[in-house]
Amino acid sequence: MKIKFIANIKGIYLGYSFEPSDVVTIGREIGNTIAPINVDGFSRHHARIFFKDGAWYVEDVGSTNGTYRNRVKVEAPTKIEKGDSIRCGLMELASFDFEESASPAPVAVAEPSKPVASPPPPPPPPAEPVKPVEPPKPVEPVKPVEPPKPVEPIKPAPAPEPVAELEPVAELTPITPLEPITPLEPITPLEPITPLEPITPLEPVEELKPASPTKTAKVPTPVAPTALRRPTIPGLKPGLKPGLKLPQKGGALPSGLKLPPKGGALPAGLKLPQKPGLKPGLKVPGKGA
Repeated sequence: MKIKFIANIKGIYLGYSFEPSDVVTIGREIGNTIAPINVDGFSRHHARIFFKDGAWYVEDVGSTNGTYRNRVKVEAPTKIEKGDSIRCGLMELASFDFEESASPAPVAVAEPSKPVASPPPPPPPPAEPVKPVEPPKPVEPVKPVEPPKPVEPIKPAPAPEPVAELEPVAELTPITPLEPITPLEPITPLEPITPLEPITPLEPVEELKPASPTKTAKVPTPVAPTALRRPTIPGLKPGLKPGLKLPQKGGALPSGLKLPPKGGALPAGLKLPQKPGLKPGLKVPGKGA
C-alpha cells in the first residue's frame, strides 16, 4: 500500500509517494529521504516513516524539539491515518493518502544464451598520484548552556474592594407640553421705489476778485490837559449868592429843571464832576465867598 503526502517546507509545497518497501527518513543531515536544510528546530536525524503489518507508522528518532502527530507528541511508533498532520520542527507533513500497490509482473524464463567470446581486457589506466589528506580542523568546544533563571512566584491579586451601593435614581419630572405656536402675520408687500430725478449740473462759479487793501483810520492824538478851572453852575453868574433866581429868558424854565435850594446844598444824588488834581471830598469854594 503506497503512502502519499505533501510537505510544507517554509511555504514551498512538495509531494511525495513511497512504496511499502521504502523507509522514509527525515532530518537535516545529507542522505535522509527528506532533508530540509534551512528549517528552524530541525535535528540532524529527526524522525522516520515506515510500513509494518499492513500499516504506516511514524517514529521520533531522538530529535531535540520532538515530533507531533495531530499536535500530540510522538513517544513511540504511532500509526498514521488518512488526513493526519505531522510536524517536525517548523516543517509540516499533511494530507496523507494511501493507494494500493500494483503486484510485480511475473518474470519470463529466458532461453540460455550461447557463450560469446569476450574481448581482451583494455590496458589499465595510469595510476594518478595520491593527494595528501588534509588534517581535520579542530572542532570548537560547545558552549555550556546557561541554567534557566528562576521564575518569580506570581503575587496573589489583592482582594477587590466592596462596591458602594448605588443611590436610587430620582424620578423624572414630566415634561410640560409646549404651547402651540401662533402663526405669523402676513408681510405687507413693499411699495415700488420711485426712480430718482436726474441731477441738474451746477453752474460754474465765478472767480473771486482780489480784495483792495483797506485803509487804516488815523488815531487822534491825545490833547494835553488844560489848566484847572473852577466849575461853574449853569445859570449862575459870578457874584450872585446861592438862592437867587435869575430872570428867565424867553419865559419859563424848561420842564424838569430846578434851581438849587437855598443854603448852597445840592440835591441828593447830584454830584459835581471832579476837577483834575483835586482830592475826593474837597469842595470848591463858591464865588464871592
